Amino acid sequence: MNEEDRNPREQDEMSASIVTIPKDGELRRFFERLRAAGTLTVNDGGHEFSVKISRSRMTNEARDFLGGGGPISE
Repeated sequence: MNEEDRNPREQDEMSASIVTIPKDGELRRFFERLRAAGTLTVNDGGHEFSVKISRSRMTNEARDFLGGGGPISE
């Protein structure tokens, strides 16, 4: 990862569940290409990955469950 792509609030561990994409840099350009194409094939050395962009979907049942808060009653 280039220094321009690194989010200064992230620790060196790449375990953040939400990542903010910097305004400039290689990562921003990658996501712009992905949005335009919808799907990209990425070759990383000997590994090939298919990356597809899609919107998050949540059922009403899941939304109600998450909105309820608190522990699950047994």
